[in-house]
Amino acid sequence: MSLSERQREILDAALERIDELGIQELTMKRIAATVGISEPALYRHFTSKSEILSAVVGEMETVSAQSLESARRTGRGSAEVLASFLESHSRRFAEHPALTAVLFSEDLFRNDPTLHSRVGAIVSNTQELLRSEIEKGRASGDFRRDLEPEAAALMLAGGFRLLVSLWNLRGHNFDLIARTRSYLESAIKVLKG
Repeated sequence: MSLSERQREILDAALERIDELGIQELTMKRIAATVGISEPALYRHFTSKSEILSAVVGEMETVSAQSLESARRTGRGSAEVLASFLESHSRRFAEHPALTAVLFSEDLFRNDPTLHSRVGAIVSNTQELLRSEIEKGRASGDFRRDLEPEAAALMLAGGFRLLVSLWNLRGHNFDLIARTRSYLESAIKVLKG
């Protein structure tokens, strides 16, 4: 979905409100007030809160795919590709902390099957991208040959998700990007053996 400048402004306002109040308190009225437009004017750009959240999810899908493609284009080994991919996510989360509320709140979307499915697809796709890169690293000798790629991808993704969750729970009181780099250094050592 190609977004207009105003739609991007609305998405930023929605993320700002989510970060301030939580996703449960996000309303069209609050978004409109943040943007400085009337609620009816907001409906000309998005028909519902669900459509706004869907656009946020769409943006994250695009960013995730671009991050991996950019990391792979460098021609570096699998360890660097994985580190670059997860560091790019930590930078995005540090810039827009509310994204974590959208991506890590699968239970909030149980009543919206489309959003629930899309967020689930992002998680599954990320897991598959990590697994695939770990498999490449195993084949090239970058990683231990006795690794089970699926389990290694779960460990890598799960540790990163826990780190981001701690950052959220602690009110963003540490440098997520620096802590991600530290985490990845240790995780890559485990993968390399």
